[in-house]
This record gives sequence, C-alpha cells and structure tokens, in this order.
Amino acid sequence: MLTIWHFFFALALAGPASLPAHAQGKPPEPKVVFDLEKQTSTGNGFAERFGKACDRFNQKSGQHGPWGVRSTRPTTITELMGAPIEVIKIRRYGRNWKNPDDVRNRVTKLIRMRTSEVYNYEPWAEFVYADIIATVQFSDHCEDVLEVSGVHACFSDDSHAPEWLRVPFND
Repeated sequence: MLTIWHFFFALALAGPASLPAHAQGKPPEPKVVFDLEKQTSTGNGFAERFGKACDRFNQKSGQHGPWGVRSTRPTTITELMGAPIEVIKIRRYGRNWKNPDDVRNRVTKLIRMRTSEVYNYEPWAEFVYADIIATVQFSDHCEDVLEVSGVHACFSDDSHAPEWLRVPFND
C-alpha cells in the first residue's frame, strides 16, 4: 500500500516538471517576421538617421534629454520592454546584410542580451544610420519601435518611453 502512494506522489511531482517553459511563467519567444516596406522612388533605399523613430517620444512630450541613466541589474531587452512581445516585424534593413536569416538572428540575439546600463536619451555623439528598423507588437496588440545600428539600439517600451543602449555585436 505504501509503494502505491509513493508511486502516485512521484507521478504528481513529475507532471509540473514536464510542462513547457512558457507554462511555468516564462513567456514564449517572440516571432521575428518580415513585413518589409516598399522602397521609395529615390532609389537610395535606406539611409535614415538612427534613432529617429525613438525620438518621436521626445518631440511629442516636449521634453528633451539628457534626463539620465537608468542603471539596473543585468536585464534583457525583452524584460526592459515591460510587456510580453508577441511579434517583431522587420520593416527595413540595410544593404550590408547578406540574407534575411542573418537579420532575424541578430534581432533574436539582441532581445536576449543582458545589459545593465540603459539611457532615456541618446548618450553617444557619433552619427550613425539605422541598419534595422522593426515594429514590436506586444501581447495586448499595442505596437512600438525597435531600431538597431551596429552596437547601438533604441526601442520604446510598453509605455512608449524611449530606451537607448549599446550592445555587443558578438555573432
């Protein structure tokens, strides 16, 4: 009789351990898809100043940086965005990318990277061009922006506040 209870107890404990990770509180990985915009008739394709979409918050609110640095424990970009991400739609990417899979891999790695220094303004002086522009769709179907240029990244979190950081390009 005692061994039957041990068997059922072990079975009861084994059930939750076999659940997928997202069922245990970890949100599923967001999908990264391509929803490319058509090129303009100017032909030069994609030479936009990096951070332009992230700056729209500053322009709408009338506030201007620098406001300060937000140092935190090492956190992923996914966590910094504040709400579960459902889909990341790549709208544009630069000509230097060999194929779309490289772009998808860069964005996937980027949102998993940990950083401890996040700014609410553009903290660097160098002028860079946007290399990847994406729309982030949260689980509540609100959308915001993600821009990448080499080691620079900016995005708007779920409250539409801009976040700026440098991330390594370790591929």
